[in-house]
Amino acid sequence: GVRGARAAPAAAAAAAAPPHAAASTSLTALTACPPIPSVARGHPARSQAPATPSVSACRFSTSPASADDNMLHRTSMPHVSETALGGQNHPMIQPDVFVAPSATVVGDVQINFGASVWYNAVIRGDKNQVKVGAKASVGDRVSVSTVASLDSGFPAICDIGYDTVIGSGSSLVSCTVMPGATIGENCVILEGSLVEAKATVLPGSVVPPGRRVPAGQIWGGNPVEYVGENDPEHGNEGVVETESLMAADHIDEFLPINTAFWQKE
Repeated sequence: GVRGARAAPAAAAAAAAPPHAAASTSLTALTACPPIPSVARGHPARSQAPATPSVSACRFSTSPASADDNMLHRTSMPHVSETALGGQNHPMIQPDVFVAPSATVVGDVQINFGASVWYNAVIRGDKNQVKVGAKASVGDRVSVSTVASLDSGFPAICDIGYDTVIGSGSSLVSCTVMPGATIGENCVILEGSLVEAKATVLPGSVVPPGRRVPAGQIWGGNPVEYVGENDPEHGNEGVVETESLMAADHIDEFLPINTAFWQKE
């Protein structure tokens, strides 16, 4: 009847139409997600798709991201400061330093030759200066930050000496770690504390504000206490050398910028 006459043209149009909008070879068409069809009968069709499809909607997509979606991660960036020359503090990173693509170095930060800053580490020189010595290793997920000032009146900088090893997941705040020291994984070194040369802080330990860990000793716990003496014949030189060689290998794997432009091509 009338219902069948009305349904026939609609059925013919549906059969002739492609399942999705006409494909285009442009980048926009490649990156757009197909509309999600309604499952329930009688569900009103949406007037338009979102301008920027969510990641979950494109979870099976292997097409490159569009130009608007290319948010490049900046491993180093300046920090605006009224006291800095030109209003900005820029990181100073030596050419052979390895800064992982997912790490972040911000503000007044100096990183010397042969040092390495590993994946997801964050070094913030926004309140005070941070210094990282030659061949120092700042491990994965390490947080290095500063405070504006110390009650002691000493400079509130964070100074990490040469040949030091900072274990993964540790947090350092306006402290001094002298050359050859080793900070274990998941340690907390708080403001104004001092870890002297070739000392070791055991994993998971907390060094309270203003605490001193004497040279060549092993301390651990929360708060840290004396545990023993380091062997003067066997320092952390082997670990430092291993970290340095690994950093050199990783440098060869990454370009100074990311490879999103390859996806574009």
